Parts: sequence; C-alpha cells; structure tokens
Amino acid sequence: MEGEVKSGRPRWLAGLVCVVVALSMGCSRPWKREDIRTWEGCCEGADACLALLQQLHGPDTGEKWLPPEQACASWKLGRVGEDVVPRLISLLRHSDRRVRGGAAQALAKMEEKATGAMPALIEAYEREPGGLALHALSSLDDERAAPAIVRHFLESPTLALEHLGPTLAPVLVEVLENPESSWEALVLVRRVLARRPSMYTETFVPRLRTLLARELEEPTLRRPPGTSCPSAPAPSCEAVFDACTPRAAYVASALAAYERRGAKAAPEVLQALQRADVRLTPVALQALVAFGSPAAVPEVLQQLAVPECRARALASLVSLGDVARPAATEPLLRLLATGEEGWGRARAAEALGGVGGATALEALRQAVYASHSEVQAAAVGALGSYAFRTHAEELVPLFQQVVAKHASPVARSHARLALEGLSGQEVQPAESIDCARISPRRAGGWTLREGHTSLQLHWDKPKAPPPGSPCAAVPGGDSASVLEAMGEACLVGWDDGEFGGTLEVHEAGRVTVLEEPHANPLHVVRMHGALVVVEGLAHLFGGDGRLVRVDASEGRWRAIPWVTLPGAPMAYALDEAGDLVVGTTDQRLDAIVCGRAGTFAPAHVVRITRDGRLAPVEPDGRP
Repeated sequence: MEGEVKSGRPRWLAGLVCVVVALSMGCSRPWKREDIRTWEGCCEGADACLALLQQLHGPDTGEKWLPPEQACASWKLGRVGEDVVPRLISLLRHSDRRVRGGAAQALAKMEEKATGAMPALIEAYEREPGGLALHALSSLDDERAAPAIVRHFLESPTLALEHLGPTLAPVLVEVLENPESSWEALVLVRRVLARRPSMYTETFVPRLRTLLARELEEPTLRRPPGTSCPSAPAPSCEAVFDACTPRAAYVASALAAYERRGAKAAPEVLQALQRADVRLTPVALQALVAFGSPAAVPEVLQQLAVPECRARALASLVSLGDVARPAATEPLLRLLATGEEGWGRARAAEALGGVGGATALEALRQAVYASHSEVQAAAVGALGSYAFRTHAEELVPLFQQVVAKHASPVARSHARLALEGLSGQEVQPAESIDCARISPRRAGGWTLREGHTSLQLHWDKPKAPPPGSPCAAVPGGDSASVLEAMGEACLVGWDDGEFGGTLEVHEAGRVTVLEEPHANPLHVVRMHGALVVVEGLAHLFGGDGRLVRVDASEGRWRAIPWVTLPGAPMAYALDEAGDLVVGTTDQRLDAIVCGRAGTFAPAHVVRITRDGRLAPVEPDGRP
C-alpha cells in the first residue's frame, strides 16, 4: 500500500513561504495554472485579473468546478473595489460558461459591494439555472431573487440551495407548503433542509410544525399531484420518498433534522405515526427517535423483532440512550448473548451503553472478551460511556488491562479514550508507526485536506456515469462522494465533513434514505460479493471510521453498521483472499502531518474478513 498522502496547506502558509523566499531570492517565477495553492501570484490588478478570467484552455469539458484561471481570477476580483462590478456584469453574458461562472463567483465574493449586480444576476440565473449565478444570489441574500428560485427550484445547484442566507432560505419552506409541488421538488427540499438545519432560522420549526398539523387534519393524507398509487405500497423500515409518500412525511423528515431542537413537534409527529400509513410511519418514527421521545420506544422494539428492521432499530436505540430504559434492556441483553451476527451483538452492546444499569454493566464486562472482535470493541466503548461513570473505580483496572493487552485496536482505542475521560489526562497509545506505511495508493484515491476544525479525507471524485446509467440523472451527483450503480438503482453518498452527510439509494421514481445526517460516506468497495461503504472523518482530537454494508431483500434497501474502525480511514486494498485491508489514523488533528519528514502519528492497519472480524496487520503483512 504505497503512495503519497497529500496534505493541503492553508493559503496563508503559501503566502508566508513566498515572503520568506522573496527576502532571500525573490518570487519572480510566473504563475502557472498548476499553482492552484498559490493564488496570490496569479494576477495583480483588476485589468490583469479580468484578462485572466477570460483566458481559456481547450474546449469546455462541463466540469462543475472552475478551471484554475477562472477560479484564481474570481478570487482576486472578489477582493477589489466595486468599480469592477459593471465589467463583471457584462461577462455574465459571455459565450463561454467558464467565464460566466467566474464572473458570478467574483460577484459572490464581493458580497455587499455587488448589490448593484442583483438584476443582472437574477437574469443570468433565469437563463442558466444550473450555473453559478445562484451561488452569487445566495451570497448577496436579497429577497428579490426568491420568485426566480421558486420557479427554477429543481434546476438549481443543490449546493447553492444548501447555502441560502436567512433572507432567501424561507423559499425552502414555501416549496413544502405549496400543494402543487412535485414529489421530486419535495425530495430535493427535504434533503436540503436535512443537510443544513443549523443554518436556518429557528422559526422554521414552528412553521414546519404548523404545516404538519395542517397536513394531518386531512381525512385522506394528501400526496404530490398527479400520483397513482397502489392501495398498499410495500412497507419499509427505511424512509422511502416517492409519488406515493404523503406530503406529511416530507415535513416530518425535515423536522427530524432539528433533532432535540424540534422536540416541540413531537405531538404532531406522534399523530402522524398513528395514521398507520406505510410511507409515513417509518419517517414519523425516525423523527420521534431524533427528538429523543419515549413514545418511540415501543415502536422501535417492534422493529427490533423483525430481522429486516434490526439494523434500523438498533441505530434508533443507540440514539435514544437511557430514554429506552427499562423496556429495551432485556431484548438488548438477549441479542448481545444470542445474536447470530457480530454486527447485531455489537450494536446491542452500543445501545446498552446508553441504557446503562447494573445488569447491562455485568453483561458488557463479560463481552469485552467475547468471541467476535466487533463485539469486544463495542463492549469496551459502551463501558466507557457516561451511563457507567459512577462505576469508574471498578472499570479503570479493566480499561488499563485492555489498553495494555487487548488484541483489538478498536477496543484499545475505546479504553484509552475512557481513561482520558476519567482522568482528564492524555493516555499515549502503545503503538506508533510512520503513517507513510498506510499512504493511499491510486486504487484508494484518498488525499487529506486541512480545514479550520477538521481534516477531511478526499478522493478522486467518481467518474461521470455513462448515459443510461441509473446514476446519470441523480440530482447533485456531480458533487457526490459515492456514486455506485447497483443494477437498476444507484447508491449515492454525500460527505460534508464535520457537518455529516447522507447515504441514499436512487431508483426510477423512488429515493430511499439509508443514513443521515451523521454519515460520512467516502468510498464503496465490493468484498466477497457484499457492497461495503467506507465512512469516516478526522475531526479535532480524534478520528472515526466504520464500514456499512448495504443489503436489499424483497425490493427493500437497508444499511447495516457492520464494522467499527480504529480511526478515520486513510487507505484501503483487497488482499489475495478478498479480505479488506484498511489503514486508519485516530491521532489528534494537529498531529496528523503525514508527508512531513521525520514525523510519526499513531496509526493502524487492519484486515476485515468475510464475517466482519477485524485483526491488526503486522509490519511483515501477517495477521
């Protein structure tokens, strides 16, 4: 697993380097288009930057992101005075899409200085709704753009809709409120609201609550116009959105994204659950779980008894925590002791960590050395939860023993974090290897990029699907981290770093939401005939990673949280036996400096077998 891990440096660092070099030998080398991290030197002055903005290299490939010339020029132009605004407005009608996009991006970066460009930007957006003009309108956040956004909602870039300012964001609720909105528009607005709830005003919650109550007042639940639905669509434990999904389900799903902040809507959501509609019920139940409502517990326990629903039910019980006590304790203990699959027993252990109690404590202590590595790690993690903090005195020796001798790197990591939480002091891991050992090869395609608060794992973006592929028409697919055809369906994942992400299955006329909002889907790999999604994020003082298995039976899709990784995934490969080998790191963000000479970071290389067992890989390659 050889290669190079690239770590992007903040632009100020590039500027600092240039200053240092200039003091000694000068920074006279002309800017080249590959110098994408040294934008300071690409052009100087409005005239030079406008000329660079119109500099084109080859035919337009349709790539969503701007080429280096237009990207750098728009960045520099966004920092100059408003005198350049009329010249940028004229470029909004340029014959080349890249120049039009660069002009729009420059106006977006100018913010209030570009207010005079509003009419021209609205006109440009009306002509080309899928272009970059909406990004500028979002930045200016002027209510004059609202009618145009409503008219062209389905044609608009999803990323721009997710970043609408407080003045324009209410158009999203207007789409939900409009009884003539198509199911495609409702799917899009639901996704946008679910991805960025913290960015929208708190007045959205009472407004959505009122809308949900109004939808539930109807004797027959209203559905999007022009629908023809079977009398009883196939039931599902996941959230399914199509033309047969009641409008109330879209509203309830948007409310669920607010989690505990949306709990005041629990009475309306409970009423939705009681309507017993096969499309509305799972959405309403997931909303109650997000609210932490005790009313969700009986329904979740019913799901737990259904094998196809077990993964969803266990995830819900992990979220509910001690709200599920005492009703959930006995079935979780039974699953931990007798479950047939390691992932199910492990998720039961995780849920018991939230439920707490003396009986759960003893069962988890025994599970620390269970026969399956996933169960072992989950048990240690559960014992380190807040529910067992009062038992710290008796658990500390166990955690110390796990850190020193346990075979599972995940269990050791959980125990180390538990000891740090109890003592308030950092516990150094025993293993520390050069992270260059797990540098991603081209098959993995990952690079690292530093942000203000997190380090995100980036990849070679999925190739554009061929015409006719089920992935070809996915809205927002050009910014997806996962885009995998599965027969007539497409598995789609979006990763937003510390803001979470979404994993969905898109089929003709139907979208199934498998995971949100805390998923970070990065890659898809097929091992032993199974489709596995690699998820993870390095954030602040740690790294998280896991493998999620995507299964289907009788036309119903589900995501199974399968294996927990020792930290954020950095690279992967399949070995000769078809097992998955993953390199991870869980070091502090400020110490992840792979590629910097002479620096080491705690890291792991692990092998995952067909049955979900995890074992460390030694330097000589032996398990």
